[in-house]
Amino acid sequence: MYTIRPAARIDEPFLVEMLYKALFVPPGHEPFPRSVLDAPEIAHYAVDFGLHAGDAGFVAKTTGEKIGAAWVRLLQGDDRGYGYVDDDTPELTIAVKPEWRGRGVGTALANRLIEVIPRISLSSDARNPAVRLYARLGFEPIAHSGTSITMLRRG
Repeated sequence: MYTIRPAARIDEPFLVEMLYKALFVPPGHEPFPRSVLDAPEIAHYAVDFGLHAGDAGFVAKTTGEKIGAAWVRLLQGDDRGYGYVDDDTPELTIAVKPEWRGRGVGTALANRLIEVIPRISLSSDARNPAVRLYARLGFEPIAHSGTSITMLRRG
């Protein structure tokens, strides 16, 4: 059993950890080095969460343990993200701890976020099994680049 609550500024370290878990690693490949979290094009998804206008999200937790998170950030201008659509559409990051995947946590987190912010974009590797979840949630592919796919939920 788990509960879902709004993400807060204090959750930033957990969001950074979930950002790392959100990075898709194809089967048979080595995980990214943790230093990837320091790269500006990755770090800007979670660093200083709650201090940027438009930051919003939710955290799933069990008794004493955070197990997943879904959040959005509006990345604009020169600070665009991988899933950039336009300056008015925030980008989604979502991850669940591996031992909790496949139990509806990601779906519940995404649904809570969509209730608050219906228009959201994201970028994913097309080989990522989560793409099926995004499609079920109403995200549609709008652009492809190599193995990356940009998806938009129009709300």
